[in-house]
Amino acid sequence: MTDLLSRLEDGLDRQLILYRNLLDLFLIERDAIMASDLEALNRVVMDKETLLQTIRREELRRQQVGDALAAQLGMAPEELNISRICAKVNEACASTIKRKRGKLQALLDEIQIESGRNRSLCLQALQFVSGSIKMLTNLT
Repeated sequence: MTDLLSRLEDGLDRQLILYRNLLDLFLIERDAIMASDLEALNRVVMDKETLLQTIRREELRRQQVGDALAAQLGMAPEELNISRICAKVNEACASTIKRKRGKLQALLDEIQIESGRNRSLCLQALQFVSGSIKMLTNLT
């Protein structure tokens, strides 16, 4: 079980790095949107897609570790969560896992906020373009 817990912690560390990189890409995306730099925006969208594929692969690895942990703990994989893992391990390990989970959740919350901001900026830009087209259509 120690090996699986170590693999879980390593996976959480890798996810933290990947999601920090994703947050950075959202910030770059916002700058590109604000600057109306379509080339930079296209690059960041491609970079995000590549990173999201890596995140999906890492999530699959984490899920495999979780399934193995569930089997060792005599639980169904869908019943397993961080709280249940922490209840079954020593306090030092539980504390580390909880801390990493908290960091990951805070990072995901921040990504959601940035994603919403970027979505709003894109919608505003589209409304501006639409308004400009209507104005030009009326003038002609």
